[in-house]
Amino acid sequence: MLAIHQFANSPSYPQTAKDIVKEAFDELSQTQLQAGMNIPAKLCIVFEEAHSLIPEWNQVVVDADKGYVNATARTILQGRKYGLGSLVITQRTANVTKTILNQCNTIIALRSFDQTGLDFLSNYMGSDYSQAISTLPIRDGIIVGKALSCLMPVIFRIPDFENRWNQNP
Repeated sequence: MLAIHQFANSPSYPQTAKDIVKEAFDELSQTQLQAGMNIPAKLCIVFEEAHSLIPEWNQVVVDADKGYVNATARTILQGRKYGLGSLVITQRTANVTKTILNQCNTIIALRSFDQTGLDFLSNYMGSDYSQAISTLPIRDGIIVGKALSCLMPVIFRIPDFENRWNQNP
């Protein structure tokens, strides 16, 4: 299943996010679950600019958005057993609801100077790695979590693709 939703005309990003997640959950939850069987991932919802779609309770624009964010978080928590996953992309973890962020099992962090975000990341990768985040060179990152085959965080380099398509053979 693949869908792209443009939020430009949405009167409430959190409400629209809730509606999309609920529709996905309703579709996936029709799956017949069997005890002891793993359900493979079926759908991954990408929350690009997550601070706008699933903001922390004190970052909402209007009070009604708190309810929408809470509903999205509950649905994401329930949806995992039906194969509903999520990818949360943000520049500021402080502005994203922790109910969803705390469910992340793999984190990729690029250079950051925000102390609140670094404190949050230290819970996942330890203080040595989180302190290194602000000194990372451009295109370097740290990954930690279940997507790795090792238990320790890994520092990696993202290839420079700027001239990838302009190279002469």
